[in-house]
Amino acid sequence: MVVVIGLGGGTNSGKTTICKKLVERIPNCLVFNQDKYFKTLEEAKLSFPGRDVNWETCPALKMDDLVADVKTEMNKNHDVIIVEGHLVLNFPPLVELFDATIFITLSRDLAHKRRLTRTYDPPDGPGYFENVVWPGYLLILEEVRRNSDIKPLFLDAADPEKCYTAVEDVVKKCLSSN
Repeated sequence: MVVVIGLGGGTNSGKTTICKKLVERIPNCLVFNQDKYFKTLEEAKLSFPGRDVNWETCPALKMDDLVADVKTEMNKNHDVIIVEGHLVLNFPPLVELFDATIFITLSRDLAHKRRLTRTYDPPDGPGYFENVVWPGYLLILEEVRRNSDIKPLFLDAADPEKCYTAVEDVVKKCLSSN
């Protein structure tokens, strides 16, 4: 039986980097990156009529497609499936699939510093981080903390190696109890 892990966290918290390492070290491990499920700008505009697209919310993503794809792969020959993204712990139909959940937190300064090193399409407009990304992260984090259906392991992105080791330990523990 496949183990499915939900790895959520703030923008630029290290989720994708952790998953790349896990794929190298854990056999039959498949990763779904939520970023691959963003709607096109034209599609997203339909979800935000009369205002700017907020890319930090579920309506900007094809979350139902992500759920369907994960369910399809759960029936294939994988030992572990990791679903990573900033909103994967905030979408109940996806959360239902997880055997374990992890959320990587980070400070505003670290998130901003890391975000400045990335290129986005469409690019961040003036004030996007301060007015949308950071407040969005705080809302996502609060929602995860309030949700009694999940009890994620919270990790701090300030120590990337400790984050990786903790995530790997969760995966191994799930595999051994499977």
